[in-house]
Amino acid sequence: MPKTNIPNYRHHKASGQAFVELGGRRFYLGKHGSKASREEYERRIAEYLGNGRKLPPTRTKTGISCQELAVYFLEWAEEYYVKNGQQTETFDHYRRAVAMWVKHYGNESVNAFTPLSLVFLQKQWIEEDYARLTVNRYVSIIKQAFKHGVKFGWVEATTHYALQAVDNLKAGRTKAPEYRKIKPVADDVIEKTLPHLSAIVADMVMVQYHGGMRPQDARNMRSCDIDRSRDVWRYVPHTHKTEHKGKTRIVFLGPKAQAVLKPYLLEKENTPEAFLFSPKDTVRLQNIERRKKRKTFNKSGQVQPSQQDRSRPNASRVGEQYTRDTYNRAISRACEQAGVAHWTPNQLRHTKGTEVRKKYGLEAARIFLGHADGSVTAIYAEPDLEIGEKVAREIG
Repeated sequence: MPKTNIPNYRHHKASGQAFVELGGRRFYLGKHGSKASREEYERRIAEYLGNGRKLPPTRTKTGISCQELAVYFLEWAEEYYVKNGQQTETFDHYRRAVAMWVKHYGNESVNAFTPLSLVFLQKQWIEEDYARLTVNRYVSIIKQAFKHGVKFGWVEATTHYALQAVDNLKAGRTKAPEYRKIKPVADDVIEKTLPHLSAIVADMVMVQYHGGMRPQDARNMRSCDIDRSRDVWRYVPHTHKTEHKGKTRIVFLGPKAQAVLKPYLLEKENTPEAFLFSPKDTVRLQNIERRKKRKTFNKSGQVQPSQQDRSRPNASRVGEQYTRDTYNRAISRACEQAGVAHWTPNQLRHTKGTEVRKKYGLEAARIFLGHADGSVTAIYAEPDLEIGEKVAREIG
């Protein structure tokens, strides 16, 4: 009986491209859902069926289109940039860089892509007002894509080598803007914000502040990761920013942080792998407080039927852990309600770093913040300008 099934028009999510698989080979058709990709699909299918479900002789991979290389490269990046089962933010940068490349050069041969082509993309990113370091990152990603192609024989080595001639943008030598420097947030601003946060988020803010930790370190806190055998506790996050470099992260928790954490540790002593600061706990406490304010009773002393608790276990979509976005949004809303300038969780680390550097010096701040290099600490911790004034006052 002759075959009647026809290969499907499919979607490659990582790149947004449509594709069809014929004879064990994958053919990319253009933007998924577009008229052009549909027409290309129909053409491919017609030729395939008209040739008795056979493909013409396979051509060499050398000289494939930029679009094909982009798809192969994104497939690799999608698998590589995964951490604890989740896609990392790095992959989003790869997709954005590749999107501009495919938009302008998708149908061109990879070996026709020259340094001038890459300079053109560089200018496009500048025109779209990307920051200088972001533009440099995207240029580097395109170079990496061609290196990937050389490895598999899809790109001539001379093509990749030529692209190295495109220099990174230098500070002060381009109209691409610089990243906004992250400044410490003032203590009084933090104090004004706290009353407008939920109790759990407010406690998470204070623990992050006292520990001088990154926002993700505070969000990831579990009792099983905290060593309480010393007077100063040591928190070793189960996942952190530099773990892929083989580095160990230690957060020192003194009396102030410990005082905030103790009720949470006690409450979750039987679930040591549960996150100490959980949105589900926030919602539960909010519901209890709301019911206390709204609850009325009928003549029999029973809760009114309309106000009975009908919630079901695990029915909520609220997660077990605060995400970067939910943590940021909570603080953003509180800033608006408090009438203070907007600040982000990452500024807390800069505030603490500045305080430690001023009192104990740069080396102490480096160790407390967990930096391997003091030059990084200098970025996080603002210098104590009063020292310079004191020197000038005495000998200047």
